[in-house]
Amino acid sequence: MKQTLSLALAGLMCASAAQAFEVTGGSLTLGYSSFFGSSDATDVSKLSFGNSMEFALTPEIAIQGDFSYTKLDATGIDSSNFGLHGIYHLTPDTALGAYVGRDRVEGRNLNYFGVEVAHQFGMIGTDAFVSIAKDGGAEGTVIGLKGDYALNDAASIGARFDHINVSGADANKFAVTGEVAALPGLNLTGEIGRAKLEGFGSEPYLGLGVKVNFGEKRGTTFDNRSIIDLLPGG
Repeated sequence: MKQTLSLALAGLMCASAAQAFEVTGGSLTLGYSSFFGSSDATDVSKLSFGNSMEFALTPEIAIQGDFSYTKLDATGIDSSNFGLHGIYHLTPDTALGAYVGRDRVEGRNLNYFGVEVAHQFGMIGTDAFVSIAKDGGAEGTVIGLKGDYALNDAASIGARFDHINVSGADANKFAVTGEVAALPGLNLTGEIGRAKLEGFGSEPYLGLGVKVNFGEKRGTTFDNRSIIDLLPGG
């Protein structure tokens, strides 16, 4: 009964929030990634689902909520994530953000917070963030850089780099990315790169996905900053 009442109250609050704030953009994502190197330790794959929505409070200020779920096939471990961004649109081409979030893995919480910036240079879009993560008494940092170039209205190519150093685990990831519009509002995404994991060496990986964008902005200003979601394979 308590759980039913809690769900009902949560639904009512979400409905009220949707009426109070304008939904300017959102996305649904489904992704699969896998290592294909020679190491048995990284010969595993990951399936993930994500949802993000952005609400305008004023023409310049917005909030964004994130949720994602990840299934790691080799271990059977599930991970869920919740995140919240505060966004300030400095100009039509530049946005600044601050965020907090939590990855929950097998009953353990990995909390993080950070700052982010996005800027559009004509056909080139850029995105950067810095996170501070805490796992119990341990603390670490996550840094990410991403750039995309629009080939036309339906396709883009880009590159990204992510560095993770949390709880003694050190990982670097570099990838070439691509996105193609298959249908209005539905894009196919892909990335191929190499991840260097502490203790396992450097291994190549491949990621494929489907992304549905909706709302006036056809998507959200920023990506989900889940740390678990950054790791390829699983």
